[in-house]
Amino acid sequence: MSNFKASIRSWLYAPFFWLASCLACHQSTEQSVVAQSNSTQTEKTSPAVYNIPKDLPEWAENEQSPQLDGKHVTIIPSIQNQVQRFIRNGGNPISAVVIVDIKTGEILALGQGLSPSDWGSETHSALHSGFPSASLFKTITAAAGFEVAELDPEISLSMFGGCSHVNPRGIWPPTESSRPDQGLTLRKAYGHSCNGFFAKMAVNQIGLGPILNMAKKLGWNSTSIASDFYLPPSPLREPNASSSSIHTIGKFAAGFGAVGLSAVHAAWQYMTIANDGMSMPVHIFKKSTWASSGDQVKSRVIESETALNLRKIMDATVLNGTASSAFNRGRLRSLKVSVGGKTGTLTGNNPQGLTTWFAGLYPLEDPEIAVASVVMLQDLWHFKATNLAAASIMAYSDYKANITEMPRTARKSVETTSKKQ
Repeated sequence: MSNFKASIRSWLYAPFFWLASCLACHQSTEQSVVAQSNSTQTEKTSPAVYNIPKDLPEWAENEQSPQLDGKHVTIIPSIQNQVQRFIRNGGNPISAVVIVDIKTGEILALGQGLSPSDWGSETHSALHSGFPSASLFKTITAAAGFEVAELDPEISLSMFGGCSHVNPRGIWPPTESSRPDQGLTLRKAYGHSCNGFFAKMAVNQIGLGPILNMAKKLGWNSTSIASDFYLPPSPLREPNASSSSIHTIGKFAAGFGAVGLSAVHAAWQYMTIANDGMSMPVHIFKKSTWASSGDQVKSRVIESETALNLRKIMDATVLNGTASSAFNRGRLRSLKVSVGGKTGTLTGNNPQGLTTWFAGLYPLEDPEIAVASVVMLQDLWHFKATNLAAASIMAYSDYKANITEMPRTARKSVETTSKKQ
């Protein structure tokens, strides 16, 4: 009987939740106009951008000063080539990976599989914004929950019926169960990419408006992400708060909306999270305006506490969540406790097929790089985006180990020579 009364109360309060959501969306529209104005101002003051070719050249492994069209680039050939070999050995599917230095915004690797000319992209695969963002959008919902609803990473919601689907009727328990076996924490839901949890949290505790505002802050429908190359804006089609059902809003928050994303954009987002919510430009050329701007071009995107809370839940994805299997083999096991991020899987239309994602940070405690990988699973496939991300992080780790080992080797060589003399 008490459950029935609670259900009646939830329906009575529903109109007030929807009114709040509509007001938030109105605020979202106003902020959108301001964002567009700021974007126009940014375009007027930003340096000229470069169009990255669809296919990058292959640099020699020991190339010290790689160039693109006569300009020195930030790409590290040993990392780039190791990543490209992994993709090539895996069948060269439609795929892309980006590695960005957290402190400088330098792009250390920009890899891809099948040439964009062969599958219809107008840009390098890492810049293609037609891939569906899928469950990477859960990071946006979580950020809105932390920043607006002041949720705790260990908040628990009662869940019934599994995590795979969002109930078409929008039904979930109106009150939380006190039984631990029926509860799921936000951290665990993030790690296991629980769709129902994020749908319920969005509708009951956050609202559509704050989620849309957070998406705009993190670069959707925007040309204001600073870079020294042309980065196509990632598209987002907003649900209508006044006419959309609870089911539609819930699915959107869980990552099933009409939301596109590029690998470079995803890497920029996680770089921002790593930098305590401060955004900075990404650049591929060593001598560009952005390369020498430093702290002058940093700006606050999300609150530092929000960024910290996001990093707190990212390890769940790798330790025992949806990315754990990618770090369970061979040398990759050594990375497992140091990597955090988010996976995503969804069928997209541009290009058509099942798309997999991984975006995250390494090392999670004191991040050095942000990594974003996307892989389309076609008829025959050998790896997913999580595998590509793991291989890319290992390539960076190998590079760092070689840099550390080189001076040590040089010292031993000097010592041996002096003893002989």
